[in-house]
Amino acid sequence: MASTKSPARRDSKQLRAVPNRTASYTRFKSPMQRLEEGQDGGSAPITLPPPPFEHETLVQGLEWWLDAHMGLASGLAWLDQLLDGGATGAFAATVRGLAAQAEGVRDALYELYCDAADERLRDWTATGAPFEVQVRGSYAWCASVVTLLGAITNGLRSEGGPDWSAAKALFRDVERKYARPSQALKEALNALQLATNNPTEPLRNLPQDLGRLFMESMALQGALTARFA
Repeated sequence: MASTKSPARRDSKQLRAVPNRTASYTRFKSPMQRLEEGQDGGSAPITLPPPPFEHETLVQGLEWWLDAHMGLASGLAWLDQLLDGGATGAFAATVRGLAAQAEGVRDALYELYCDAADERLRDWTATGAPFEVQVRGSYAWCASVVTLLGAITNGLRSEGGPDWSAAKALFRDVERKYARPSQALKEALNALQLATNNPTEPLRNLPQDLGRLFMESMALQGALTARFA
């Protein structure tokens, strides 16, 4: 059976009911279950990462990915609550924009989580492999971005305003953790020799998904550097 992966982006915060796939569906085996639509007709957002794959053998070794995603999603939800709790002004709007960019990184990482169900990427997720290093580093870096934005938001809600010296120090930590695109990972991708124009190739969107992670990360780091460097 041909893969039915839609070109539309999956939302790493929202779950919807999806039909069961047959055993021949090799794109991935139910990496998450989706909630029914909310009362307003839209999808009910959640902050938890997808539950384990349909078969436990398909998620062995990826538990760390689920933990990292849960941590980042929870941090972004906390930041949203802070922003909705009284932070106002021009810089609050700037923080909201940066938070939205961080959510873009989160969603790009989730796309790659879905790709990782393919057995050809088993070695990619081994400890120390370029892909594993890139993903772990991206989660750690994005979590440090959330810490920075949270500290600024808390300051915006106080009478004294943000502690900009502390914010600069937090930015230096963000800068240090930034996971730059790995040349070794690009070479590993080329070695797969994927038929990206073949609609039955389960990993045909892997180059696009990696490119999205790099693009979203570079855009966010660039925006932070423009503000804090």
